[in-house]
Amino acid sequence: MAKKKLTITIDNGKVAAIEGLVAASPAGAGSVSAWIEEAVTARLEQAERAERAVEWLVSRAQAEHPGEWEQALAAVRAADERHGFTTGSGEGQSAA
Repeated sequence: MAKKKLTITIDNGKVAAIEGLVAASPAGAGSVSAWIEEAVTARLEQAERAERAVEWLVSRAQAEHPGEWEQALAAVRAADERHGFTTGSGEGQSAA
């Protein structure tokens, strides 16, 4: 697998914590870079599993309770509008 070098900025406290975890870990993760790559990989896998779970739940709700599903979507859309979220962006706008 091809790799791309990436520069990130992490505060000193987190760097120290990561270095401590690397020092305490088995020989497998012998560097901060390897530890961060392992953590990112685990987080990506977790996000993919969560997405599949949500897709399964949506599919089941749509199939088993289509009317309730549409009511729930309408309620969420209304709440999003009240909080300044725009459709499809996932980002809110401060209304303060």
